[in-house]
Amino acid sequence: MYRYLLPFLLILILSGCSSKKVAVDYDPLFEISSLSTFAVVNKNTNELYLLDNKRIAEAIKYEMESKGYRSVPENEAEFHVSFHSIIREDVPSNVGVGVGLGTFSSGLGLSLGTFRGFSSDEGTTLINMLDPSTQKIFWYATLKSKIKELESPQERKEHFNKIVATMLEEFPAHSSK
Repeated sequence: MYRYLLPFLLILILSGCSSKKVAVDYDPLFEISSLSTFAVVNKNTNELYLLDNKRIAEAIKYEMESKGYRSVPENEAEFHVSFHSIIREDVPSNVGVGVGLGTFSSGLGLSLGTFRGFSSDEGTTLINMLDPSTQKIFWYATLKSKIKELESPQERKEHFNKIVATMLEEFPAHSSK
């Protein structure tokens, strides 16, 4: 009887270990293929996150250039890339599994439950691509992730590089004509 329980518990545990999910949306009528130049625009002046904002902007620039787009000054760009980060502190988690087994006579009983046992900080990063002439967004990505403590500047840079690369993975590469 226990041999049937082990696969069930394994599936239950693995289903709680999900990877980061990026939400992407875009305007299917907007002609992205005609664009070749961009500028990273950040209007966020929160001094607490200036270094992290600089790291995110550099990661965006790197990823966009690796896709074949060319970085130019804001007033010359065919499209703008803006970003914003939101940090929520002490977000409760309802990840947790309790398993109980019991027998009554010749039967077997199973009980499962979830709980809110701990909390952590959660970060949401948004990246918007917009037409500078109309200020309308034509593509965006958002990613929620748990924030771990990053102690060194290099760790922070690597963290933001990974997040931005994941978020811009679905943005189409520039097709050279």
